[in-house]
Amino acid sequence: MAALTLPKPARLARRAEFTAVRSHGKSQHGNFMVLGTWQSSTSEPARLGVITARRTGTAVERNRARRRIREIFRVHRSLLPGGLWMVVVLRRAAVGATFAALTEEWRALTARAGYLKA
Repeated sequence: MAALTLPKPARLARRAEFTAVRSHGKSQHGNFMVLGTWQSSTSEPARLGVITARRTGTAVERNRARRRIREIFRVHRSLLPGGLWMVVVLRRAAVGATFAALTEEWRALTARAGYLKA
């Protein structure tokens, strides 16, 4: 089971990391999420941060949506360039979306940002 989780070093956790993506990066907007990306100067593997506001849904719904986004990122992480930091801000519509729809939109936004071949 441990192989199917996103390790802690692959996650953005500090406020300064989220702020760096927000202030220096670029964002792509979709129906289910807003994807912020920033290419840091490090060569470490890509990292992800997920933001879900309380208005997005109940705690169970927010946690399920976050787990889905982390899984999508984990599967595609090897295709992303090193040093890439990503922040996903989930919208209310993401709670009711299917896993396939979330994956399709994440891939489209990442490709639009120029970090993934569509």
